[in-house]
Amino acid sequence: MLQFTLKRLLQRAKNGEEKAREELIIKHRDYIARVSSRVCRRFLSWENDDELSIALLAFNEAIDSYDFNQGASFASFAYTVIQRRLTDYFRRNSAKYELLLSANPDRWENHALQLLEQRSQRIYQEGVQQERMAETIELYQQHLALYGITLEDLVQCSPKHRDTRERFIQVAVTIVHNQHLLKVLNRTRKLPVKELLEMTGLSTRVLEKGRRYIIATVLVFTEPELSALKSFTQGFIPETGRENA
Repeated sequence: MLQFTLKRLLQRAKNGEEKAREELIIKHRDYIARVSSRVCRRFLSWENDDELSIALLAFNEAIDSYDFNQGASFASFAYTVIQRRLTDYFRRNSAKYELLLSANPDRWENHALQLLEQRSQRIYQEGVQQERMAETIELYQQHLALYGITLEDLVQCSPKHRDTRERFIQVAVTIVHNQHLLKVLNRTRKLPVKELLEMTGLSTRVLEKGRRYIIATVLVFTEPELSALKSFTQGFIPETGRENA
């Protein structure tokens, strides 16, 4: 369901879980090729170039030796390890080293390298966004747990009809705009039903039915680290409480 963060994948791989290691390699395959091609000053293909095998071994080494407490990101650390191992490889193979020094990629290879770099960068950015969203959802789970709510609860209680969903979001917006109601919710971990009955005109039954969804929406609106989830509120924003035109 949810993608593991890079840190979790790395930890699982370092602990000997082969599936996690394989997933890391698949996610970074283009990155490995891009780094290797840059170091070797020419376009490399997995089918024809031994240098990529060296780089793959170096990437595995980077997984095993990466320290979570160091300042560099894993991508930067892996780049350094791959560069070092390829440099060692060229020093041990004089013919390859001379080829490297005389490398002068033609126009096609330069174009191929650019395409590879663009593709790798796009995939990397997509991966970063996925990791950030996964971390955001983890934080969301932690906030929800304080109110006795799980993601599974939200799946079950999410309104199936648009008008019901928008009604509950509007109740959440009402709470966000009222400091008293917000304080009551934060302190008691319960909806201030009595006040909401008067302010919204909804029945106790309706408020109770939407309790978990309303609370979950309030959290999205009020917790800065959850702002990425606002796109799931169907066009409502807490600043106005109105549907976007």
